[in-house]
Amino acid sequence: MENAIIIEHFSHEHPLRLVRNEGETIRCYGCRKAIVVSELAYICCMSDDECSSKIILHQRCAKMPREIQHPSHPQHPLILCIRRPGEIFWFKCDLCREISVNVFRYSCYLCDFNINISCEQFGMDDNCLFQDQRLLPHPCHKHPLMLQRKPASIFSCDGCGTNEGREMAYACSACEFWVHKSCASLPMEKNIYLHHHSLSLTFSFPLKHGKYLQEFRCDICRKHFYPTYWVYFCDRCRFFVHIKCATRENINLLTEKEEDDDSDHAIQLPINLSDFSKEVITPFIIRQGGSIINVDDMPTSVTMQSTNSNLSILFNYHKHPLSLIKVDDDDDNGKNEMKICDLCITPILSPPYYSCADCKYFVHLTCYLLPKTIRDDDPLYEYNPRHCQNHKLTLYASSEDSDKWLLFCLMCVKLTTGTVYSCQACDLMIDVKCASLPTIIKHASHPSHKLIKRVPGKGFRCVGCYGYIWSDLDIAYCCSNNVCYDFRIHTGCAMMPPSIKHRWDKHPLLLTFDASIDHPSDFYCEACEYEMHPKRGMYHCRECDQSFHTYCLTESGDHRNIKFGRQFEFGDLHLHPLTYNVVGLKYECDGCRGVAYEKRGFECANSNCNYALCEDCGLEYLREHHN
Repeated sequence: MENAIIIEHFSHEHPLRLVRNEGETIRCYGCRKAIVVSELAYICCMSDDECSSKIILHQRCAKMPREIQHPSHPQHPLILCIRRPGEIFWFKCDLCREISVNVFRYSCYLCDFNINISCEQFGMDDNCLFQDQRLLPHPCHKHPLMLQRKPASIFSCDGCGTNEGREMAYACSACEFWVHKSCASLPMEKNIYLHHHSLSLTFSFPLKHGKYLQEFRCDICRKHFYPTYWVYFCDRCRFFVHIKCATRENINLLTEKEEDDDSDHAIQLPINLSDFSKEVITPFIIRQGGSIINVDDMPTSVTMQSTNSNLSILFNYHKHPLSLIKVDDDDDNGKNEMKICDLCITPILSPPYYSCADCKYFVHLTCYLLPKTIRDDDPLYEYNPRHCQNHKLTLYASSEDSDKWLLFCLMCVKLTTGTVYSCQACDLMIDVKCASLPTIIKHASHPSHKLIKRVPGKGFRCVGCYGYIWSDLDIAYCCSNNVCYDFRIHTGCAMMPPSIKHRWDKHPLLLTFDASIDHPSDFYCEACEYEMHPKRGMYHCRECDQSFHTYCLTESGDHRNIKFGRQFEFGDLHLHPLTYNVVGLKYECDGCRGVAYEKRGFECANSNCNYALCEDCGLEYLREHHN
C-alpha cells in the first residue's frame, strides 16, 4: 500500500484509508462505477471480521463536497446523500430523468430534487466542485480560508460561536480559525422583518459600542453577546442581533404555552395612573374576597379612621365626614384642578368618589372598600424579608409615633402619604399600590413574555431604574421564559406612568425602554446631566430630544407616592400658612440654611412671600408645637 492517507467520511462508521487497488476490478460504493486495477481508492481500515459493510470509494467520490449550489436548483443548496447499509434506494435524477439505484446523489429535501453524481448533465467538473470553493479570501480573516470537505462537528465556529449542524467549514491553515460554510457565505448587509433598516455584518462586537457589551442583549433572543463573535447591527438604532438569529426568518419569540394560554388575562403595564384604581385595585379587592358595591348602594356620607397623634403628617386620616360625589358640580371653580386620592395617591378624573371639598380630601370608591386584612394564601406573603414568624398584613392603623412621619413602603422603597398594609410583628409596610399588584403581568419593557412577581433568586439590575435588585430584600417582576432568566424590573418601576408632563418641555415625556431607535447620538439626562443607558427606562421627548432618568422626575422618582399641597400653620415662626411641597422658590432653607431646592419641604402659601423650610426643620417645629 502507498499513499496511506486516512480520512473520516460521513458515509461510513470507520476511517477510510487511501490505497492502490491491487486486486480485481470492483465497484465504487458512491457512483457504482468500476475502480480499476492500480487506481487509488479509499477503503475501510478495518478487517473483514471487524466490519461487515466495508466500502470502497473513488478518490474523487470520497472528496466530493457535502453541500453545493447548482444552477439547476438555485433556490436551495444541495446536500450529498447516501443510502443506508443494506438498503436498496432508487430515485429519478431530475437532470437526465433516469432511474438510479444505490448511488450518491445531491438532494434538496424541501423540493424533493435529486441529481445523480454521475449524471452527464451534472455539469460540475473537479475544478468547479473542488478548486473554486476550496480557497476563500474573506474579510473576517487575514489569511485565505480552505474549505474542509468533511462535516465539521467537533469545533465551535468563530463566526456564530456554535457547533450546530454537520456542515462543511472553512479553516485557516496558518491559524486555528474555523467558520461554518454558511457563516462565511453571509451577506455583508441583510434586511430582517424585525427592524426597519438594513443590518450590517461585523466580525466582532463594534468597538464604538464596546461600553454596552456586557449590558446589551440580542434584540431577538435576548441572550448576551461574545466580543469576538459576528453580529448583524444597525448603528443608527443600536440594534444588535446574533447572526444565527438574523438568519432565522419569522422567528417566534413566544413559547407555545404563552401563545395558547390566555386564561389569566394579564394586565398590560404601564397604565395611566388615573386608571390604576379601576384596573389594578378593583381586581385586588375581588381577589381578597371582597366585592365592588354599586354606587347607588354606597353610603352618602362616611368617616375615615382617626389618629392617636396630636400631629399627623399623613393624608390617610381626615376629621370631617366625606360626601359621596356622583356628579361633579359644574359651578365648582376648582373643577379643573386635579383630584388625588388620599389613600392610593393616584388621580381621580371623574365621579363617583368621596370628597371633603373644603380640605381637598378625596377617596376613590374602590379605595374606601379596601380589605382590612390580606388573605393568608395571598402570594404577597412570600415577600417576608425580615423572616417574621407571625407575619400578618393589615390595613395601617394609627400609631402616635409613626403618624409624625411619612410611611415607608419596603417593596418599592418609597415614602408615601397614603395608606399601607403593615405587619405589627415586624413593622413591614407595603403601600396600597404595591400590595394590589397581580402576580402575572405584561409589560412594555419586555413585550415578548409575561412577567411573574416573585422574590428573585439572586441579584440583577432593574431595567427601569438600573438599580440592583437584591435577592433577599426585594420583590420584582421576572421573565417567565428561561431564555430571559436575568430580566428583572422592580415592582415600583413597573408602575411608572406611561407619560409625564414636565415644565421644561411642551410635549409629554414618554416612558421608553429603548429610545435608541433612529437616535444614533448618546443620551444625557436634562436634570442631572449624566449619560443615560439607551436601552433602560427613561422619559424622552423625541421632538425636542430631551431625556430624563425615571428617578430624576417628581412624578416617577422618590416623590411619586406623596400628595403635596397640604397647608400647616407655623404660629410665631411665620405669619402665613406653609404648604407641604417640593421647594421650588428658594435654594436655602430659612431655618437651617441647608439646601431646600427641589426637595420636600414647606413653602409659603402667599405668592408675595419667599419663605421656605426644608422638611426636617418644618417637621421638627410641628412636632414640638403640637404636643
